[in-house]
Amino acid sequence: MYKTKLIGHVAVDSGQVMVVDPCYIRELWRGNSFISDPNEDGSYTPTNELSYDGCCTATLSKERAGQAGFAVASSSGYGDGEYPVYAEYNDEGRIERLTIEFISDDNEENRYDY
Repeated sequence: MYKTKLIGHVAVDSGQVMVVDPCYIRELWRGNSFISDPNEDGSYTPTNELSYDGCCTATLSKERAGQAGFAVASSSGYGDGEYPVYAEYNDEGRIERLTIEFISDDNEENRYDY
């Protein structure tokens, strides 16, 4: 049986969030370049670069998420704020998945064990 627990909150101030192993940030982060130009149809193609630009182009793509180098970037639902992060533990006490809840469903407010 899985146990789901609130483990903290992630702060968002750019309307997007990134998941990455911290060891890659110091060595491979490419700085805060400006966002890429849009495609002819107004969409953005992810640069697959571990950078602010790579994150922005991923979150502005049709999927609103994508690969950015060794990271995954996602838009944060409706924008800036602090969002709850939940860990789901297996019977061995190991974390099997993390969930960031950007948009809560009032009908399911009791689904987590706090």
